[in-house]
Amino acid sequence: MKMIKYYLLMFTLCLTLAWFSIDSWFLFPILWLSISLACVCFAYTTNYPSLFRKSATGAIPLWIKIALLPYLLGTQLYNAFVRHNDKVPAIQEITPNLFLACRLFPTDIEALEAQGINAILDVTAEFDGLNWSAEQEHLYYLNLPVLDHFSPSEAQLVHAINWIKAQHQLGHKVVIHCALGRGRSFFMLCAYLLATEPTLTERQVIENVQSIRSTARLNKKQLKRLLTLSKYIKEHQAPDISLIINPVSGGGKWKEYANQILGLLTQKYKLNCHLTEADTDVTQLVKSLLPNKEHTFVACGGDGTVAQVASALKNTNHTLGILPIGTANALAHVLFGISSKIDPIHSACDALLTHHTLQMDTMLCNDKTALLVVALGIEEKMIDHANREQKNQHGQFAYLQGFLDALLDNKPLNVDIVIDDKPKQNVTGSSLAIANAAPMTTLLAQGGGEPNWQDGLLDITQLEYHQDTKDKLLSLTQLLGNSPTKQESNMHVQHQRATKVTVSSSQPFQYCIDGELDNTTELSIKILPASLSIVTPS
Repeated sequence: MKMIKYYLLMFTLCLTLAWFSIDSWFLFPILWLSISLACVCFAYTTNYPSLFRKSATGAIPLWIKIALLPYLLGTQLYNAFVRHNDKVPAIQEITPNLFLACRLFPTDIEALEAQGINAILDVTAEFDGLNWSAEQEHLYYLNLPVLDHFSPSEAQLVHAINWIKAQHQLGHKVVIHCALGRGRSFFMLCAYLLATEPTLTERQVIENVQSIRSTARLNKKQLKRLLTLSKYIKEHQAPDISLIINPVSGGGKWKEYANQILGLLTQKYKLNCHLTEADTDVTQLVKSLLPNKEHTFVACGGDGTVAQVASALKNTNHTLGILPIGTANALAHVLFGISSKIDPIHSACDALLTHHTLQMDTMLCNDKTALLVVALGIEEKMIDHANREQKNQHGQFAYLQGFLDALLDNKPLNVDIVIDDKPKQNVTGSSLAIANAAPMTTLLAQGGGEPNWQDGLLDITQLEYHQDTKDKLLSLTQLLGNSPTKQESNMHVQHQRATKVTVSSSQPFQYCIDGELDNTTELSIKILPASLSIVTPS
């Protein structure tokens, strides 16, 4: 290829200059240039764009910038010169909501905003993307690195097509750019048009684009590659999944993570995005979307959103996935462990991409579906104190403050309880938790250790009532080290397992179900074994 020959020639000339500069100050800079060109020659000879280590967000690591500085500086100057003298505009609309452009600079942000463009597909490997500028301006951004004069891989084409479709479905305008908006970006745009308008021929697509951007052209290898992949592009159908998005969960975390989520999931999936509103009945929405064939619905929100989606999917052949963008995200903690706290989005997206599934028990509580815990007493009061405004401001710290406030509340819990078909008993205590699944952080549900969400049983934990806050704390510390083998020695905590529980009172009482508050005079709770297919880490 011409580029390989060009860089090899440059490398040979630099080595020759280095030989004649052994005793000169010029030796160091010429060796630096030689090394950078040697690396670039290797990248082009092996078609290895990852040499530049450019991330999906467009950032090239500092050490790469230093090592390849002579080459990068040269390409920057050449690109700036050619762009300045180009006979076509930097950004051009090819079809409604789809644009073609040369390399973009932070100074182009204003032009992007003027045309309503809010999503950027960067197919360069050798240039820093808009990176912080895109993030600052709330632009969606994805980098799929392709070397100059080369073609994208099949995986990159699928990723790009899925990503552009997702952006268009969300109502976003997309610009595809490479260095000069002539080759790589032109290839990617043609591939997208072939995928979305299969009645068009390759020649028609190319001519349609060139009628608008006259400088767009493919070299012989790129054209041959496009013709070879044309049938694959038109016929390939990426598996689709549906995202049920609660945009206000976690204080509006969807806006924070949307770019990352779309960038990761479109590697494999065609996304159907459905944003909920305050008055949306999420369960009915999902039921209205249920197809005949197996399908995965991904709940993007907190535990309440997850439970509502699960309610529509239980006892069906469809699967639940989760993207934890709520405040507590307790189910994500159960499924993904500590990684759900360190990098929740990557953990959840990795699980969705591998798509390993297990059958999970669910609970039916007064005709409502629950996956985690139904609680009265301290847990319910904690949720009550941690209102939406506090959660938006303080995140999970709102629950800590709510927990402390609940401990200081000296009102005892007094209810009647029937476990399975045993006689009714009156319970006076600080807390009653009926759990299907609960992470270790849900301490009040750990009377028999962490509940097993595949055993077909409810875990019932009762905490004795104490007026003194110190005694309450002592009971809680005993829960920390609890396990099925130790529970008999803990006189302040009672634990048992059952398949159904009824809790009642002559007066209405408040309870929480998977983090949501409600009131009743009677709770009827039963386990539904293996009733939900759910995506878990492999």
